[in-house]
Amino acid sequence: MTPKTPLTPPLLGGFFAFATLLCAFAGTTLLVPGGPLDALWSVKPDERGQLLALGPGIGAAFLALAVVMALTSYGAFARRGWARRLAIAVFVVNAFGDMLRIPAGAVAQGLVGVAVTAAIVGWLMRPPVRRVFDR
Repeated sequence: MTPKTPLTPPLLGGFFAFATLLCAFAGTTLLVPGGPLDALWSVKPDERGQLLALGPGIGAAFLALAVVMALTSYGAFARRGWARRLAIAVFVVNAFGDMLRIPAGAVAQGLVGVAVTAAIVGWLMRPPVRRVFDR
C-alpha cells in the first residue's frame, strides 16, 4: 500500500507559480507599455490605467512581487516550512487589501476576499498541514 501524498504542497506551489506569471506579466507590461501583451489588459482596462498613472515604480514592484511568488512556489513544492509561513504572510497582506475594498464601496468583493483568505490561512495553520511542510 502506498502512503497518501498530501495535496497541499502541489496545490500551493501551483497557485504561487500562476501568481508568479501574473505578477511578471503585469510588471513587464507596466514597465514597457504598448507591447503585444497589452491586449491581455482588456479584461481590466480601468485597473491598467490606474496602475500606469502610478509611474514605472509600480511595474518594478510587480516584478519584485513575482520574485516573492516564485520563491513561495518553489518552497511549497519542496515542502519547506519557510514557504508555508511566507504563503501565510502573503495571504494576510492580501486580506488587508480586501478589507480596504470594503470602505471603498466594494463590500461584497472585500468580504468574499477576506473570507476566502481566512479559510486558506486557517487551512495552512492546521497541524497536519504544518507537519507536511516542517521537514
